This record gives sequence, C-alpha cells and structure tokens, in this order.
Amino acid sequence: MLARRLTLLVLTSTALGAGALRAQTSAAAAWQATPASVLKNALRAALAAQDRYYTANETYAPSAEALGLRSEAGVRVDVLRATATGWQARATHQSQPGRSCVVYVGSLEGTEAPRTDGDREMAGEEGIPLCDRMR
Repeated sequence: MLARRLTLLVLTSTALGAGALRAQTSAAAAWQATPASVLKNALRAALAAQDRYYTANETYAPSAEALGLRSEAGVRVDVLRATATGWQARATHQSQPGRSCVVYVGSLEGTEAPRTDGDREMAGEEGIPLCDRMR
C-alpha cells in the first residue's frame, strides 16, 4: 500500500513537473524580441560602455567604434555627439527603415535632446532610450 502511494506521488509529481516545463518552454518560444527591444538593448549597452569610457578618459567616446560596441546583425549604433559633459546616440534596425531609437546623457551646449527619425519624438529622460513606433 505504501509503495503504491509513493509510486502515485512520484508519477503525479513527474506529470506536474513535465506540464510546468512545457508551459515554460511554450512561453519562451512565444516570446520574440521586437526591433524596438533589440535597439533599446543596444543603447543600454552603449550607456554602460560610455560609463566605462568616461571613467577611464574623463570624456565620452565620440563613436561606437571607440566604445568597442558589438551589435546584433542588422543593428547600427551611432554616437551623434560627445563631449566631456554629455553624449547622444541613435540606434537603427535594417528591418525598420526610417525608424530609430535615441538616448542621451548629460548636456551638450547649444544642442537639444536627440529626436527619433520617424515620429520625431525628443528623448525626454536622461539615460532612457526612446523609440519610434515600430512596424
């Protein structure tokens, strides 16, 4: 009797575990990175790289190349402007022509915050990537 109960308990636990695993696998398979999320992540990587660069050089890097950024295929990150007091960048995705995401940190004398290419929205919060509506 005890052996039968243990067997049922093991079978039930295994079935529940397999169901939970299938649910997790299905959820992971259903999630797919959007162009906007890919671009935001690329700009977040630029934010971290610029922070490291500034710590070492007391100025911001003038280009993505100087930061050593490696973007995913089809993604481009451009540093638009950079000085010792601030920087701005834009990220684009080849599947979204005319659309972009932008970010800035600090201030650049005589320059407003960057705007997205499509919607022409101005980045509002320092260090927070802003994207066009993507198709």
